[in-house]
Amino acid sequence: MKPITYLITIACVGLLVSCASVTPPELINARQAYQQASTGQAAQLVPAELHKAQVALATAEKSFENDPKSFTTRDLAYIADRKAKMAEALAITAIGNATTAKANKDYQATQTEIVKNTKEDLALSERSSALKTEQIAVEQKAGIDAEARLVQQQSDADAEALRVKESTDAEARNVKGLSDAEARRVKGLSDAEANRLSNTIILLEKGKKVVLRGVNFETNKAEIRNESTTILQRAYNAMVANPNVQIEISGHTDNVGSQVSNQVLSLKRVQAVRNWLVEKGITSNRMKAVGKGQNEPMSSNTTDAGRAENRRIEFYVQQ
Repeated sequence: MKPITYLITIACVGLLVSCASVTPPELINARQAYQQASTGQAAQLVPAELHKAQVALATAEKSFENDPKSFTTRDLAYIADRKAKMAEALAITAIGNATTAKANKDYQATQTEIVKNTKEDLALSERSSALKTEQIAVEQKAGIDAEARLVQQQSDADAEALRVKESTDAEARNVKGLSDAEARRVKGLSDAEANRLSNTIILLEKGKKVVLRGVNFETNKAEIRNESTTILQRAYNAMVANPNVQIEISGHTDNVGSQVSNQVLSLKRVQAVRNWLVEKGITSNRMKAVGKGQNEPMSSNTTDAGRAENRRIEFYVQQ
């Protein structure tokens, strides 16, 4: 009851603040996510995770009260939203585990009862050996039917246990994905100042272009290769060190393939770079993605070296 009362209090404060400013959608989503989690099973099954979501939401509300238009408020609200959804997902996982345990317990009880009945049937058969052949056949059939029920019920229990396990595993993968995404975002926030003071070797000057040499992709794909991480980290450091810079990220290809396919490929690759930086913590409105295909070569496309030089990602500092 206390988390709900606390949330209502926060919502009232947020309503008063909204008279002077518009509540960002990230904060609205965080409030709704916490409301849903706190009224569900999370309060009973994972109260510690729900408390983390509550603290994160309070921090976001405080930031919104102090500076409604800041990107920090949006980032904190996003974290609160993730924590609330994580608490709800963990509660669903706990319910799945409980269902699995109950299914196993019911199966064991059923198996014990059937075995007991089968033994009693066999004992009765031995004591009634003088009965007519027809009566013996009936009892034998009852034993066979009991065994068949045992096999069927065991099969049903195994199928239910497998279904519950698959559902639980899916929820666990979802929770892990949320945890990893949150960890990357929080780490980006906490390490931003340290990274600003070290390893920033890319200079961003208004009106100038910077070629990100070393950003490579799989052939004919927009999948960034692992060796590109170093130069992308330097680009991220430069963006953190220059928080007011607005850039255009352009993608370029060689002339292998059609012009249309190269145009599409260059746009997908530059979007992959932009998404990498956003995932690290750079706000999306600071970057514009443009695919230029094969239209602006830096070198001749008649040699392997020239084509390799033409396949590139560029930063153009707009302001």
